[in-house]
Amino acid sequence: MFNEWLGLIAFLATFLLMIVMFRLFGQQGLMIWVAMGTIIANIQVLKTVDIFTISATLGNVMFASIYLATDILNDIYGRKVAKRAVWMGFSSALIMIILMQISLAFYPSRADVSQEALSAIFDLVPRIAFASVVAYLIGQYVDVMIFNCIKRMFSSDRTFFIRAYGSTMLSSIIDTGIFVVFAFLGGPLPNDVVFEIFVTTYVLKLMTTIFNVPFGYWAKSLYRKGKIRDSVQD
Repeated sequence: MFNEWLGLIAFLATFLLMIVMFRLFGQQGLMIWVAMGTIIANIQVLKTVDIFTISATLGNVMFASIYLATDILNDIYGRKVAKRAVWMGFSSALIMIILMQISLAFYPSRADVSQEALSAIFDLVPRIAFASVVAYLIGQYVDVMIFNCIKRMFSSDRTFFIRAYGSTMLSSIIDTGIFVVFAFLGGPLPNDVVFEIFVTTYVLKLMTTIFNVPFGYWAKSLYRKGKIRDSVQD
């Protein structure tokens, strides 16, 4: 049960830190979270773990927090701000891929001790990250679109959970499917493991969404009570 308990700790730490960023920096904090989280999630997703006796990749919780961050931005600041956050996340991942590939191309010194470790991680990143950013970009755009469609019918603060659940449940299928196909299909993993990763990734995203919406209400409550300052003040 070690991985399961550690997963719970990771979940709480991730969403509490997201709230802290929003509390301290407002809209900019969530924009930074999306950009930073996209990089972190693309590194985490390289690790496969067994949780509840099934194989799953890490990064699901971080990706779920990114979806929640864009939902909060969409709900409070509007669709244009949410789309800007999506592009910031995409740009951050792309910049990481380019700069880390250039870094790996340098001939290491005889005294260097990190080249092999960096290669083990970032030589895998281009395919994984490409799959991730494509899936992320499409999934997030679908999420923003569905969120706004649902918002036209359920616009009150009390129905935020309907908007968040509905948009994420549908967009996550697209996001997860695109990611698994591009990242793993035809690779070293057997097809049954790839399918298992698809199922577990989607289920874990849904489970995370179910339990992360209260953090969305918390963020909206902080904003409504005037505890969020969006402009930098001396």
